[in-house]
Formats: sequence, structure tokens, C-alpha cells
Amino acid sequence: MKVAGRLRALGPAVLALAGAGSYGFAIGASKNLTYAVRSLVKFPLLLVGTALLCGLACFVFARFCGAALPFFEVQRTSFALHRTTAVLLGSLSPVVLFLGRTMAVPDERSLGGYPLFVGLNMLFVAVAGSVALAVQTRSLCRDHGLPPRLAGLVTGSWLALSLLVGGQLAFWLRPFFGIASLRGEPPFLLGDEPTVTGARNFYEVVWQFVRGADPGDYTRGR
Repeated sequence: MKVAGRLRALGPAVLALAGAGSYGFAIGASKNLTYAVRSLVKFPLLLVGTALLCGLACFVFARFCGAALPFFEVQRTSFALHRTTAVLLGSLSPVVLFLGRTMAVPDERSLGGYPLFVGLNMLFVAVAGSVALAVQTRSLCRDHGLPPRLAGLVTGSWLALSLLVGGQLAFWLRPFFGIASLRGEPPFLLGDEPTVTGARNFYEVVWQFVRGADPGDYTRGR
């Protein structure tokens, strides 16, 4: 009975990892099997790493917002936010796999369907995160009696924190998709190697995008 109970307790974590892994495999398969297998490993690492790095900060943010939630409950609820996002993305993996395998392949002359594919995946992540946010906001209202506005403020701050931390971690773990500019044996991760525009972190990439920086020669980019 104890073993069965422990297995049931591990169920949500296994479900989250399976969803993240299947989504990672689907986006990597847009390039080839090597990227698919590596992204299958790296996307769950991104999920777990973001959750661990944000754990203490989520508790601090909850207190700052005025929600006196126990530390364990904060960890459980913030993990549930990541788990719901991962499961939703996992459910989209067949669609992502189909889009990735049928898009116009990038070559030396153009990026083909790659920009649209990346844009659609950004949309998928945004929608999954928004749905997970709504689900966990209702959970805080139901289980802890928080007013809807306060619950939304707490979970919204957690999601924003996860995007900031997860964005940088994703930058460090890239490449996930793989484009024509990466020739030969692709690296498992690029770390802080600069992009073609010179950005060495996620925040510089966002700033350059906002400023409308010249994307440069994508055939040399990372």
C-alpha cells in the first residue's frame, strides 16, 4: 500500500515530464532526429530547472502580494502551474510535429517556414501558460479562500517570474529547434555564446527585438 501511495504521489510529476518531453521531441523533430532526442531531454530540464529556481522567489512574491500561504502550499501550487502548462503543451505535440515536418524547409536563400513555426510555438506556450494561470487562480480561490483579484495577482506574478527565469534558461539550453545556420554536428547547448546580433542572454534578445535590431546574416547565426 505504501508503494502504491508513493507511485500515485509521483504521478503528477511523471505526467508533467511526459508532457514536456513529448513537446520537446515534437519541436526538435522539425529539424531531425538528433534535435528531437536532445529536445526531449532539454525541455523537461527547462521545466524542472525553472520550477526549482523560482521556488523560493514564488513564496516571497506571494507574501509581498499579501497572501500568507504556507511555504509547502506555494511550492505545490507553483509546481501545478508548470505541470498544467507542460500537459497542455504535450497535448499539442502531434500538431507541432505535423507543422514541423510539413513546413517549408530553411535553406541558404531563406528561412522558409521556420519563422512561422517558431511564432506558432510561442503562441502555443502563451495560450498554455494563460490557461494554467486561470486554473491555478481558481485553485487558490477554492482551496485557500483568497479573493479572486489577490489570487490572480499571486499566480500572475509567479507566471511572470517563470517567464523571466525560464527565458534565460531556455537561452542557455538552446538550440531546441535547429535551423540551416547550424551545420555539422549540432552542439547539445550553446550557453552564453552570442547570437548573430551579439545578444548573450534572453533579455538582450528581447531588447533587440523591441528596438527592431537588424537580424543579421542568419546563415551565421545561432
